[in-house]
Amino acid sequence: MTSPARAERREQILEAAKGVFADEGYHEASINAIIERAGIARGTFYLYFEGKAAVFDALLDQAMTDLRSRITRIDIENPDAPPPQVQLRTGLVELLEYVLSDRQLAVILLSGARAPEAEAAARLDAFFDEVHGVIKLALENGMDIKLVRPCNTEVTAAALLGTVRGVIEYLVTTDHPPPVDTIVNELIAVSLRGVLAG
Repeated sequence: MTSPARAERREQILEAAKGVFADEGYHEASINAIIERAGIARGTFYLYFEGKAAVFDALLDQAMTDLRSRITRIDIENPDAPPPQVQLRTGLVELLEYVLSDRQLAVILLSGARAPEAEAAARLDAFFDEVHGVIKLALENGMDIKLVRPCNTEVTAAALLGTVRGVIEYLVTTDHPPPVDTIVNELIAVSLRGVLAG
């Protein structure tokens, strides 16, 4: 069992690493920069992580865990539940707020296409493959409850993922992003109306 102090130290290292990866990119990031930002000794770093790749993987694993924890199945059984479209919109707002609340993480997630190091690009590709799988499953569940029209879920999931990545990239690079509600309205208008039933 991990002690609270140990968990806190690990989180301190992850936060420092996130800042270094966001500022410098994976290739230029160094363990020295991470330990300096975290304010720890080199030996302390190695108590928690084997190296740069391990801390990068831990950041991506945590991001996926956080994303999955925010995804809820649309409830069509409970008569008191909001309409499915409202539940979908609420879920999208929550997911986007999570991603946008952590600008450094968003920068890291978007760096895959520009990563000069194959190792980092492959890790980010694996992360987005998993996100693609989550979207595909959500589409399949949506078709089961007649919220989503029959579609090629593989292709549609790729299209939706590309749209969301593009929106996040725009938001990360603009100084005055619109409110999350406005962003979700546009995402629904552009991306989802083409897959919603009725």
